[in-house]
Amino acid sequence: MIDLILYFKNSKGIRREIGKTKNEKETFKLIHQFLDEHNFKSYYTRIWLNPDNELEKIYDVGSHSEFFICYNPKGWEEDK
Repeated sequence: MIDLILYFKNSKGIRREIGKTKNEKETFKLIHQFLDEHNFKSYYTRIWLNPDNELEKIYDVGSHSEFFICYNPKGWEEDK
């Protein structure tokens, strides 16, 4: 069962789907796979709930202008 949808939002604000995952652990794997494919080294990850849509988490991996967004149709209950 697929529960989460991962998007990449570029510096122009354009969002594209990267993949679907079953849990947040798989989401991190997918993020790091994407970073490896694009030769980007992340030295930290900050995560927060999107204030405009509580069904989304935003992952900042250090680019300052590009982010990953994970959509959970069930919501992020543990973060409220």
